[in-house]
Amino acid sequence: MSMPNTSSPSYQSLTDVNSLIQSETDDLEHHDEDDLTEAELREIYDREEIDRFLHLFYTFVTEVHAPEAPSSLDKVGGLESASQTHVQGNQPETRPSVDSEWTPIPSSSGENVQISQPAQYGSLSEEIACRYLVPILPYPRAPTPSFTIGRLRVTLQRLYLAVLHVHKPFFERLLKLATWEEHRTSLIYCTVFWILWWHNFLVSALVLRILVSLLKRRIFPYPTLSDLRRHREEVSLASDFGKQVADRLSASSFGITETWRLLKLIGQTQKSILKGKTKEKIHKTDAPATEAHSDVSDQQGTTVLDDPNDSEETKDLKRIGLQLLNEMADLHERIRNIIIWRRPEVSRRYGFILTVVSLITLFPTQYTVKLVFFALGFAFWHITPILAAMPPSAWERIPPPFSDAPTDAEYAMELISRRVAAGLQIEPSKSSRNSRKKKSTDSVGSESDKTHGSDNSVDWKKWGDRLAFGKSAVRDIKRLKPESLWTLHESWPPRHPIIPGAIGIAQPASNVETRTYPCQHSSVPGLITLTQEVLFFTPLMSHNAKLVIPLTAVKGVKKAGLLKGLLIRWTDSSNDRSEQKEERFTWIGGRDELFAHLVGSSGARWMKV
Repeated sequence: MSMPNTSSPSYQSLTDVNSLIQSETDDLEHHDEDDLTEAELREIYDREEIDRFLHLFYTFVTEVHAPEAPSSLDKVGGLESASQTHVQGNQPETRPSVDSEWTPIPSSSGENVQISQPAQYGSLSEEIACRYLVPILPYPRAPTPSFTIGRLRVTLQRLYLAVLHVHKPFFERLLKLATWEEHRTSLIYCTVFWILWWHNFLVSALVLRILVSLLKRRIFPYPTLSDLRRHREEVSLASDFGKQVADRLSASSFGITETWRLLKLIGQTQKSILKGKTKEKIHKTDAPATEAHSDVSDQQGTTVLDDPNDSEETKDLKRIGLQLLNEMADLHERIRNIIIWRRPEVSRRYGFILTVVSLITLFPTQYTVKLVFFALGFAFWHITPILAAMPPSAWERIPPPFSDAPTDAEYAMELISRRVAAGLQIEPSKSSRNSRKKKSTDSVGSESDKTHGSDNSVDWKKWGDRLAFGKSAVRDIKRLKPESLWTLHESWPPRHPIIPGAIGIAQPASNVETRTYPCQHSSVPGLITLTQEVLFFTPLMSHNAKLVIPLTAVKGVKKAGLLKGLLIRWTDSSNDRSEQKEERFTWIGGRDELFAHLVGSSGARWMKV
């Protein structure tokens, strides 16, 4: 298993940011925001961005998968993951196990397409589609999730942050220019517009403006002072807006009146910032939410838009509507992450494309128009028939726009992987957890969201280390006692990477980094020990590991149960044959941290669908 290079500049910057986070004092957090300098705001910006992505990972990524047997046609590498938002749909029974608890993995279409006999193709377009296009398509995305208020709330928060605060200021500035509120500014832009129009440079100027914005963010990675402050306000407003929307939809009646109230929420939430009430909302989010809930629930029951008695048509409409909102949020997050260089190689690629397009727009107008209509005609007459000839299952594998750029959830998984490799903290800071715990009281269909807060007060790593040391001490006593009454079957020195004990101190120490977690496996309590390459499970009354799972053999991990359990699906190749097994841990102390380490230890394997 290849590990990321920790000596790269990205890891050095992560280490620097982590040192800044750890050195931040409590006085800095309580400063009035207007008194903070730009350097202090940048430090807070780094901390809050990391905490936001870590919280996003811990809350919403609850299950990851790996294809069991990729088809030979599927040349595009990559693994699939599913968050709690993926519906537990109907899956064919392939194993008599707990498959019903796993999110079904979309089949890698292509195996049903026969390519050996060209005579069976009905047209040239069908042959091109099946022979050349279908094999290079990526794995299909996960099924559309079912509609719940929690998922709607999360989606609206993403839309509020990624869409509203991008388009709203833009159109407000356009309106000011069109109405000549600032006469001097409007005059300048008006003059420039007509000059560019006269010389046929309008399109070139537009593309060049986008390219300049992309390069500017590369040269100046931090926003301005006002942008930093506005970003902090927007994150708070997005969470507050999503909460109020969820409370508005907590009654069974959802008519024109409630629709109008939802539209008014946008303006009301924005006005609260102008009145300087943002900080009060951060600490008192529950108060207005409770009032809104009580006002509505007094008039109607507690059923919601996700009424279990809805017809199939209504459920389909709700699911499609939620999917459209998610796609819109994903698109805006990908574009934003391209602009702010989340993946430098992707942003560099689109920068090169913009440069080529800007040069093409400098051609004489007649050539540019010819080139545009050539592209449109080629797509209409030659590309469309090929797409129409694709099998229906292949349509699910067509990637979304800008699919090479990450969404915020995908970037959160990458961040977890990099921080695990760099040895940095992978849990949100305590202050971030406490503030979000006050805001997030609605369930999003994830067990981790319900029990995450109760696990924060216990240092399970400390208790796991104590348990491991206790087991090691008992083991040493048994070894040192003459004419031992216990029969020892284990080898010496111990193979298990837990603390070697008093006798092992004199031996050369191992540099293997281990993490221990108390757990309950099926019916036997014990201890999980995680190294960089292997996961061990040792029963409480035994000295030998009952399970030894190489991390490269793990094919799926899922958070399950109200007691913070975990399901691990892995491939056992120890007996010269590949056998898929599933291990159930009904309870794990520090389950979320273990899940993050399992994903982060080989984070390049997992890919958000």
